[in-house]
Amino acid sequence: MKMIITESQYRTLLESIDKNKKLINNIIGFDFSDRITQVTSSYDVPNVFFYTAIDPKTINMWLNYFGPMYLFELDGVKYLYQDKGDYEYFIDQEGFEYMDDEIHEKIGINLLGLKFLDIIDYK
Repeated sequence: MKMIITESQYRTLLESIDKNKKLINNIIGFDFSDRITQVTSSYDVPNVFFYTAIDPKTINMWLNYFGPMYLFELDGVKYLYQDKGDYEYFIDQEGFEYMDDEIHEKIGINLLGLKFLDIIDYK
């Protein structure tokens, strides 16, 4: 089923998205826009991950199976994020894996019931 959206509906939708982004940015304390990089190949991942955390072949396998990953930095630590369907997966540059809303709590989106993917601005 296709839906036709009028220009006014489109503007309303953009305003709603902008308001949600502002709300999230106010809650977490900073804007994740321009702080998150989409990873589509193991070549996009900093070498620090390969020394301690994960193998490039594993990254490519996950990218092929689950889709893109996202690289971001929080409190001086680099993280890789991937939505794996049933759960959200995070791994930091030291090889620590995070599940069960640990990162969500750290950035303050757990109370909003949002997924990390909801705050990503991947234009």
